[in-house]
Amino acid sequence: MHQPRSTTVQFSVDEIKRIACQFLDVPQPSVLTVTPTEDGLSGSTTCILTHCDTGRRHVLKQLPLHLSIDHIRWTQSLAAFTRGQGYTLLPVAINRCDSSQGSAGAAPKIAIHADGTLWQCLEYIDGNPCRTPHTRQTVMAVRALANFHKVTSAFQMPRPKALCGWHRRVHQLRSILLSQQFSQVENNTDAFRPTQLHALHQRFIQLIRTPKTIQIIENALNRNLSAVHQPVLKDCWWNHVLFSDSHDRLTGIIDIDAAGWDDPAVDMSRLLGSWQLENLQWEGKLVDIWPEAFQQYGAIAASGVDFPSRVQHLHDTGILCGLDRWFAWIFTEKRQFPNMELVLRRITHLLHAAPAAIQRLE
Repeated sequence: MHQPRSTTVQFSVDEIKRIACQFLDVPQPSVLTVTPTEDGLSGSTTCILTHCDTGRRHVLKQLPLHLSIDHIRWTQSLAAFTRGQGYTLLPVAINRCDSSQGSAGAAPKIAIHADGTLWQCLEYIDGNPCRTPHTRQTVMAVRALANFHKVTSAFQMPRPKALCGWHRRVHQLRSILLSQQFSQVENNTDAFRPTQLHALHQRFIQLIRTPKTIQIIENALNRNLSAVHQPVLKDCWWNHVLFSDSHDRLTGIIDIDAAGWDDPAVDMSRLLGSWQLENLQWEGKLVDIWPEAFQQYGAIAASGVDFPSRVQHLHDTGILCGLDRWFAWIFTEKRQFPNMELVLRRITHLLHAAPAAIQRLE
């Protein structure tokens, strides 16, 4: 999951235009119109820039505070690499007008605002996500994901070593078993709807503390799943995949800031798993719901050993680990989020899916 920011900074339209002019060679800022996008979970400001004369659009995006310049440069290089290989679905960052000015870690595609915030400007990709896909849309999305993995398997720019795939999930599960979150939290949060959030937290504690659940998690820790290690998207949720208005064509995959080296099964579990979470009536294993999608993936990319099992285990354990992280952010770290309605919805969906996930892990 892409780690959220804890605060939100509001920027005026004039400020946004001044930042945009570091990237776009326009005669004056007034030729640009600024359209803010809907608030997401990260809290970073994102706007669509439209040139009044040409109609050309770009996306101006504030970089998340927790991501380093080196990481953003890596994701920008990844997108540029895929474009050079003929893969056109990722948004590519553009250079600043004068790339020789400003430090930003010698990053020509990153601008520094007067307040120290970092920004990038991306090519605009038109399209809309599909909340409830038919088989055709799911297969299109998985084929696009498989082709992305096939192309990026040749990308050689390394990232610092980190726990990946199942190894990272085992570490997270151990943290849940040892977590002090099993204790009662004080009702002192200023978060949105604290009573409802505390009720959800108590439901999670009751679920995770049962002897049967603890035994299932301990048994899961003993599993040894193989993994493929290569560049992946990591934050590949359903609403990051865009389709044409008629949903007969996939137009792009956006919000790739969380990309890194990991198991491609992580992307598959996030994409299909997020669709299952969004459509609570779709129960069962992912491979049983979307067998055609798994077949199409295997026909395009090297999936490795037991790919459907890896995807399913990452999805099921990701539900538990996701709940644990959200409650830690809210109650332990006392973070505030710009769109608490969205946070509450995400937690509710995860909690609804948790009993079935535990049962599948048994």
